[in-house]
Amino acid sequence: MMQPSELNYHHLRSFWAVAREGSIARACALLKVTQPTISEQLRLLARAAQAELFVRDGRRLRLTDTGRMVLDYADEIFALGRELQQSLGSRAATRPIPVVIGISDAVSKLIACRLIAPALRLPDPVQVTVLEDAHDVLLQRLAAHAIDLVISEAHLDPHLRIRAYNHLLGESPLAVFGAPAFAGLARGFPHSLTGAPLLAGLPTSPQRRAWDAWCVDQRVQPRVVAQIQDSALLKTMGQAGLGLFTGPEVIAADICRTFSVRVIGRVPALRLRHYAISLERRLSNPALQAITANGKNLFAV
Repeated sequence: MMQPSELNYHHLRSFWAVAREGSIARACALLKVTQPTISEQLRLLARAAQAELFVRDGRRLRLTDTGRMVLDYADEIFALGRELQQSLGSRAATRPIPVVIGISDAVSKLIACRLIAPALRLPDPVQVTVLEDAHDVLLQRLAAHAIDLVISEAHLDPHLRIRAYNHLLGESPLAVFGAPAFAGLARGFPHSLTGAPLLAGLPTSPQRRAWDAWCVDQRVQPRVVAQIQDSALLKTMGQAGLGLFTGPEVIAADICRTFSVRVIGRVPALRLRHYAISLERRLSNPALQAITANGKNLFAV
């Protein structure tokens, strides 16, 4: 039985040409090789198959039963080869480049959408896969080469021992938002926050710790009614009038329009940073370059 390692496709091509042309001479003209070359390749293929592939019938070569079986397979093999070549030729210029982006669940979905949008408008088509998870989980997937870029409000902490790089996209002052029912709290802000219901992030997040410290400095005590990890859920609950919430001032207009809320006050002392984290110090993928460049433009406004 012929082993896969013994099947030489150059030998099979010579066999296929001889079988189709009916003689070695015509096969030589087709393949532009010498007669001794084809004769040797036929001999080696017959030896690998452990059977004769041709018998001579006058001046022509006639296929044996084994030869006919090999020819059937050869027809399929070379037909598939032509199909592959045509497919590569027609799709090489339009085949989308796959890019996997990890979005930390604390990142505003409005900012994530703005950051990713330019990658979808590149001249060369890109297919973006977006995954959302906790910051540390995304970093582990980045280290395993399952993600190309992580967008997060937190930078890569050196203690994680992941060889990756922080690309600061920019920073924005914090703003406090609320449904129209809370509009009166804008007067006397920030002291009006005392006793007001607040939808906050998790206590372990750097942004929450900074917020709590600011409240202590301002001597205000909002009433934390819910601690929510997902930024979209937090804003949706804010839209329902369940409490105040914070967000980046740079997209305040978008937040107000999308969630039908108002700006209650601004906190210039607290600045929310966003990072793109990658395994490359200098990004080479055009889609990732577009995302980081757009981030710098977004936060420069």
